[in-house]
Amino acid sequence: MQWQLLAGGLASLDGYASTGYQGWLLGAGWEFPRLRFRFQFLAGLPSSMVETRTEVKLEQYVFGFWLDTPVLRSGEWRWSVGAGAGFLLFGRTAFARVGGLDTAGPRFVPALLTGPDTSLRWRFSKYFAVEGSLAMDVVFGRPLIGFQSAQGFEPLYEGWAVRPRLSVAMMVFP
Repeated sequence: MQWQLLAGGLASLDGYASTGYQGWLLGAGWEFPRLRFRFQFLAGLPSSMVETRTEVKLEQYVFGFWLDTPVLRSGEWRWSVGAGAGFLLFGRTAFARVGGLDTAGPRFVPALLTGPDTSLRWRFSKYFAVEGSLAMDVVFGRPLIGFQSAQGFEPLYEGWAVRPRLSVAMMVFP
């Protein structure tokens, strides 16, 4: 068994903002010969979605667990496949840019996240490695973002149920 720490960055296409969201990844895990168990915290930087009548600031935080197993090992290289699940917390703040719109106050919306991932690691020393991973997150309970006007609720952003995510992390093996 070997303990490990991860720190890096991520980018995901989420269907809300045209550029998706970017953020930070922190994690810790334990690696056995045939299985690796990781806890990860993903923190997205706030993204602003602006249209003529409203502005919405959206933040995303993931707390989850991932399991993977190596498919190929060769010297310093390790390619693995696995899956994960966790809680996704959306932080939403909306601002009206024109009069006559009713925006809800700031709030957090919980959702569930699960999906497969694959990673490639290059261990360049006894204590350090770099790992890139590609995941396909499936989100259940994502918020529908819109506003209330005299005509009723008008949806603006729905987000994608399936979202690709790319991350690169530096790993430390204490």
